[in-house]
Amino acid sequence: MLSIKENQLVFLAKKYLNTNLKRYIVVGGSAFLIEMFVIFFCKNVIGMTNVEAVAISYWFGLAVGFLLQKVITFGNLDRRFHILGKQMIIYGILVGFNYALNLLAVNIFAHNSNVYLVRTLVILFCTLINFPVYKIIFSKNNFK
Repeated sequence: MLSIKENQLVFLAKKYLNTNLKRYIVVGGSAFLIEMFVIFFCKNVIGMTNVEAVAISYWFGLAVGFLLQKVITFGNLDRRFHILGKQMIIYGILVGFNYALNLLAVNIFAHNSNVYLVRTLVILFCTLINFPVYKIIFSKNNFK
């Protein structure tokens, strides 16, 4: 069961962001900001390369994105193991594709361009292709 605070968060998100697409954009924007901060921290504080920093930031954004997309964007509060397992497997396949695309793009383009710009462009591309897939993954009627 969700706690009162979690129920209030879901209620507020649905009240002020009345469509899945709006919630998807806000959640994605939040994950984006977290990723950009992690890239900055890894590069400027720890001294990692562009590819290393993006690899680390990707996984932070992934964790935030999965949880918030599932709960906030699509209102899927199902925590049953077999449902979560199926969602995570399909999500994992999509993540694998996105991850490879991100690292490839950074490896190819970040030498001649800004890593933040490259990462942002790849995120925009992935955002377009991911929304319809997320709708399938997190639909309340799938995987019953």
